[in-house]
Amino acid sequence: MSDPPATQLSLLGIEEAIRQGKAAAASPVERRRIERGWELAQELLLDPPAEDDFAFMHSGLCQTYLPHSRPRSNQQVWTRSAGRFTLIVQPGLIDDRAPQVRGRSPTPEEQERMFVGVPYGARARLILIYLQSEGVQRGREVSLGASLSAWIRSMGLAVQGGERGTISMVREQAMRVARCQFTLQWDGSDGAGQTRRALRDIRLVDGLDLAADDDAKMFPRTVLLNEAFYEHLREHAVPLDRRSIGRLVGNSLGLDLYAMFAYRLPRLKAGLHLSWTQLHAQLGANYKSADQLAKKIKHTLTEVAFAYPEAKVEVTRHGLLLKPSPSSVPRNTSVNGFKLMLGGRAI
Repeated sequence: MSDPPATQLSLLGIEEAIRQGKAAAASPVERRRIERGWELAQELLLDPPAEDDFAFMHSGLCQTYLPHSRPRSNQQVWTRSAGRFTLIVQPGLIDDRAPQVRGRSPTPEEQERMFVGVPYGARARLILIYLQSEGVQRGREVSLGASLSAWIRSMGLAVQGGERGTISMVREQAMRVARCQFTLQWDGSDGAGQTRRALRDIRLVDGLDLAADDDAKMFPRTVLLNEAFYEHLREHAVPLDRRSIGRLVGNSLGLDLYAMFAYRLPRLKAGLHLSWTQLHAQLGANYKSADQLAKKIKHTLTEVAFAYPEAKVEVTRHGLLLKPSPSSVPRNTSVNGFKLMLGGRAI
């Protein structure tokens, strides 16, 4: 990114920023996208988030990320790392075979179908944000709404049918999120210099009761967040802005970068350089090389900048330079009596 949108708006004003942005755009669609981006940046800078605008994400999930596209196998275990922290995601199981054949061992093909797979893509990220936000704001029992369609709309998605529509995709990702197990692994040393490894195995959801939706397909109406995860979340919840998430709703890499910046930038005391190789280890899922990821990040940063207009991030030859920046949400805010947390510390 060049100067962050906050700086450009201060120097140019909204009308001139939009005019210059449109002049560099190649199509009417891009001009409209840029105009809306500047309008959002100004709104975020001038209007503090209302209570309904807050969202939350566990700090560990702001450092390591899910796949961007479907893994090759439903049985595949997923891992990402950031420094001493490692995220391991194990896919869950459900046996939807006919009752008369459940007494025998599954065939390889049946076993592949029994594993629901690791969650992936932008919709899985939106579901995780929804569950964690509702947990922080309303408690362990999370309602997914009166209907699947209503829940989809609440996440900022259009309701679309068909094999590749949002109804089918959200139903699938919700099941993956509900059934998988997250392992949070930290490798470090104690005060005596001895190597230590801390492991925490967490299911996000305790139990799962399914009800048929309007298409007579199974879908959870209410979920109960795992108690250990819920308590850990309350200690390590990073505040986000739903308006920013709405800008990135279909962009899984953009959502990852926004979460990373929201977690990291306010904590920095000095600049931090992340190489393309380091970024590939954190969020380079489905990119063959660090160079390929670098091109995608450079393309995505403009959208992320509009969603976090005070983020100070520079592209270098070898990676990204992160600089100390204001929080993506106000520091002196509480939500339903819950003091906003920044990496386990009240802000």
